Amino acid sequence: MNKILLAAAALLLSACGFHLKGSHGISQPLPYQKWQVNGGEMQQALETALCRADGRAAGAGEAEAELNITHIETHRDVYTITRAAVINEYLLTLRVEAQASRKGEPIGEPMSVEVQRPMDYADSEVLGKAEEGQTVWSEMRADAAEQIVRRLSFIPAAH
Repeated sequence: MNKILLAAAALLLSACGFHLKGSHGISQPLPYQKWQVNGGEMQQALETALCRADGRAAGAGEAEAELNITHIETHRDVYTITRAAVINEYLLTLRVEAQASRKGEPIGEPMSVEVQRPMDYADSEVLGKAEEGQTVWSEMRADAAEQIVRRLSFIPAAH
């Protein structure tokens, strides 16, 4: 009986258009399928995002186009303070600038993506917050990579 109810609930959710985050991919195909990615600390996130978009990272010899991360900036700012003047939350900000190119010539406009996340803070949980902070930064890099790859789909392909 539980299996029938679970199946009915799943069908009901899919019938109304519900999709899990990241399960629907991007709406347009990428103009090139093989990309040489020069991403620095964004490398892994960009390669994963390209694979999800039916593209792939390739070496310099077989790549059809390049994706270069030109600038990465991270900030951790105080977001909220309690009445006792104790930090309650930080705002983490990741700004990534990228440029796509083909045969050394830029294609499309330079891209700039900014991702922000609030993160709770407590002095008593400093060690746990360090791990949580690394996880949040990793998720932010993945979100920024998804946004950059989504923008790549709007670049016109050379014929």
